[in-house]
Amino acid sequence: MVSTRIRGVSPDKTEVSGSSPEWPTTDRKFPDLGQNRPTFYPTERSPRQNAQSYPDTIADHSLCQLIDGFILSYRLDGKSPLTIDSHQRKLNRFFQYIEANSNQTITPTVIRSFLGYVRGTYNLDAATVQRYLITLKAFWRWAVDEGFVTENPTARIKLGRPQHKVIRGLPLEQIKVLLNSLRDKSLEDTRNKAIVLMLLDCGLRVSELANLRLEDVDLSRGVIVVMGKGSKQRLARIGLKTQKALWRYIVLRESSLPWLWLNQRGDRLTGNGIQQMIRKLGRRLGMPLHPHLLRHTFAISFLRNGANAFECQYALGHSTLEMTRCYCQALNFDDVFRRHELASPVDNALSK
Repeated sequence: MVSTRIRGVSPDKTEVSGSSPEWPTTDRKFPDLGQNRPTFYPTERSPRQNAQSYPDTIADHSLCQLIDGFILSYRLDGKSPLTIDSHQRKLNRFFQYIEANSNQTITPTVIRSFLGYVRGTYNLDAATVQRYLITLKAFWRWAVDEGFVTENPTARIKLGRPQHKVIRGLPLEQIKVLLNSLRDKSLEDTRNKAIVLMLLDCGLRVSELANLRLEDVDLSRGVIVVMGKGSKQRLARIGLKTQKALWRYIVLRESSLPWLWLNQRGDRLTGNGIQQMIRKLGRRLGMPLHPHLLRHTFAISFLRNGANAFECQYALGHSTLEMTRCYCQALNFDDVFRRHELASPVDNALSK
């Protein structure tokens, strides 16, 4: 059996009382742990008396230090902040689980137990649990490559088949209600209108939208430069009505800041601020609304209005067609019927 022994951080752990363990104190703190630690309910066990006596095959490196190094390597490799944050949060939970359960030997069984724990405790779906496993696989591969461990405890744990759900966007009636609700009574209204139109018209991720700078906008060509996942740039066209709304906002906005979107205090509007604005708008209209739903709506409408899967893939910034296929599945017979009227091989061949 594959096992990886981790040297502990040398806490003097007190006896566990009831069902909630007392958290061990460490000399080093895990990066960005946050204030809210999850509560674990391990089986009763004897407290660890002397962590230094545990077998040590990772030299003098604790699990906490290894996670520090893994996150640092991702920063040095230029991974996106969202990717780093996602891995860090998942490894944070893994670290806390190991500490709470005094697991000094990391085996495939321990990894599977952790995955079962997060699924049950946080009510996660299978796809999210898969992402936890992907993070753990990346971490242990890095630890092996760097020579900190000799065996990868996740090597024999297989990733399950991804579940492809049919993605839904807003129906046309709700799109019209949303667009008709947008006003220009104030600078904030003008900004919000431009943001909603950009999400619907360009299919941007909320992080891509929030990171736009004034220099990324070329209204003379109706084009914006988008920085996507993995620091990959792409161009996106802006429709004429969206151009008009964006132009109005840029004219009214008075600031020397390079960021395109500003909040009411004149500071940069963050992705979280955009999400809150969209959700608030949805509550006012009585419909569930969030930025990624508008991205879904763009993709389905884009395909429905004649774009092919490859064009949709580029517009969305997908590295493969895998995700784009999910949007194709949202189309129905009526869409295929209308397209066949235009693209019938026989009709087109005989009409020439």
